[in-house]
Amino acid sequence: MTTTEWDEETLNNRFDLYGALYVLCSLYHSGQSSRGYRILGRLSRAGYQPSPMLGENSFESEEQERIYRELVAVYQDKL
Repeated sequence: MTTTEWDEETLNNRFDLYGALYVLCSLYHSGQSSRGYRILGRLSRAGYQPSPMLGENSFESEEQERIYRELVAVYQDKL
């Protein structure tokens, strides 16, 4: 499969991961030179544009929230 032939499941998984990473890094980054801030920049360059309503208590899917909770448990103090 080439990068232009993404199936729907792959696109949904990426969407959920990007949303979870966006919320995690937005809430837990430790400044402009931090790892979390760099990840936010990469999400932006990848073309990810989150809903203005996206946040810790407002996710776009249940899977996105599940991924976010798992990421927080592991990475909240490492960004």
